[in-house]
Amino acid sequence: MENNETISDSFSKELDAISSDTILDPAFRRKKLILWTIRAMISIVLYVIFWKYEWVKWTLLLTIPLSFFSLFTIIGAAYLLKRKIKKTKRKIEEADKIIHEPTNQ
Repeated sequence: MENNETISDSFSKELDAISSDTILDPAFRRKKLILWTIRAMISIVLYVIFWKYEWVKWTLLLTIPLSFFSLFTIIGAAYLLKRKIKKTKRKIEEADKIIHEPTNQ
């Protein structure tokens, strides 16, 4: 059985499959942002209610960075992933050109 599909075609198909992933879907990100906002509001309400306890104040040192990291992953992950996919496609095209260019020897 002969496989006529080249490596670059295989990689391109794989990148197209990754591009259609739910992480890059704007509706999915909007849903995640809404859930993040709800979670942040609940955290704020709980901090206001339990602020009288000393240990609650110290948990902010962990809660705030984790919350911002979560927000960054929701917003920034799609941008970084799209950029990485474009760069990978460009490298595949360049490699394909090098492989298929005639040798002048």
